[in-house]
Amino acid sequence: MNTYFKYYLILISVVLFSCEKYQLDNPALEVTADKTTIKAGESVTFKFEGSPQMLSFYSGEFLKDYNYVTNSRELKNCYLSFSSATVASIQQADQLAVLVSSDFDGKYAIANIKAATWVDITNRFALAKNATVTASTEVDIMDLAVAGKPLYLAFRYITKPQTEFLAANDWNITAVLVKSKFDDEEVTLMDYGSGSNFSVFSYGNKQAGRSLVNATTIQFKGNATAAIKEEYTEDWGISRAIYINPNDLGKDKATALKLFREAKKESYIYTYSEAGTYTATFIGETNNVYGNRKVVRQIEITVTD
Repeated sequence: MNTYFKYYLILISVVLFSCEKYQLDNPALEVTADKTTIKAGESVTFKFEGSPQMLSFYSGEFLKDYNYVTNSRELKNCYLSFSSATVASIQQADQLAVLVSSDFDGKYAIANIKAATWVDITNRFALAKNATVTASTEVDIMDLAVAGKPLYLAFRYITKPQTEFLAANDWNITAVLVKSKFDDEEVTLMDYGSGSNFSVFSYGNKQAGRSLVNATTIQFKGNATAAIKEEYTEDWGISRAIYINPNDLGKDKATALKLFREAKKESYIYTYSEAGTYTATFIGETNNVYGNRKVVRQIEITVTD
């Protein structure tokens, strides 16, 4: 036999042996539940046979549904609501406005804020007429969303010279909430967040500390010092970026039950809080440099009131 041919056969044998040696098998995983019908607030225990390198779980609830691992949820609406209150009787008129921008550059300086295009949507909301806290009701602002761009929300407070236009009113804005509604659930896109989602910026000769953000409230007040009460000023309470892609809420996320080097997972206890029928999905995975294999195991769980 030709020497080169012998070497060729040996090389082929080594390659075939190596491929067989390192071929990945499907991870071993079987899942059972101690019960498949439970009441809301009651826990179910899932037990595992086999030990995949990694194990993850989708409960089947909203934003935790395996059906939306590759498919995105379509965000079709965007509701804004807030509450407001002012002084016992309004004096200076039209001080407060509600505005939205899709071209603000995200640089929080008064020059950048004023350079952006802001759409005035004040007339879509009910504002307080006195010190009684007034809920604005929910208003869908999805028509202002631009694909691929975030929205920014602003509460603008203008004070004109107070001798000519009367005394400035104090305004308090609370309970700001932006959310999207689905058939049976809703998701928060932005809330007040103890004030961390808003900042106040002023234009003009503004007295320090009059307009600010605290843990519960965006507070607007005009100048109180006589020497500057006749100054024209603007205060802007600006939100962080609100990401409203009209076509995509993102993929649903799994809960990791076991990572690569963690010990074997014997069981997992989960509690469903609301009635419904859910598909509990477990993903077992094996990974190495030669590839990835996974198995999917599903159990239908019925939750009653």
